[in-house]
Amino acid sequence: MAIAFLITISCSSDDSENDISGVNCQEGTWNEWIENEFNAYYSALSAYSQDPTPSNCAAVESTAYDYLEALRDIADCVPTVNQAEINQAIDDAEKEIDTYVCD
Repeated sequence: MAIAFLITISCSSDDSENDISGVNCQEGTWNEWIENEFNAYYSALSAYSQDPTPSNCAAVESTAYDYLEALRDIADCVPTVNQAEINQAIDDAEKEIDTYVCD
């Protein structure tokens, strides 16, 4: 996924000072927040690949939705120069979520 750039990007000086879902763009905490959501999603994927049970699949779906929402929430924090990348990461996350169907 195209998330690697998000983990290393820092907020630029013209970022919004608005508080987005508890993440203040100016403080740069959105980087940590999105990384936490991605790590939770990755952990759920790992657990499901080792034990493909319905409950692990449901955990993948849940953390995938959380990750997608986190991407959407921090989109306004991302510097203008990286807007194409955040939009691509959102598109990729949406497509990946569509691939999970738990019974």
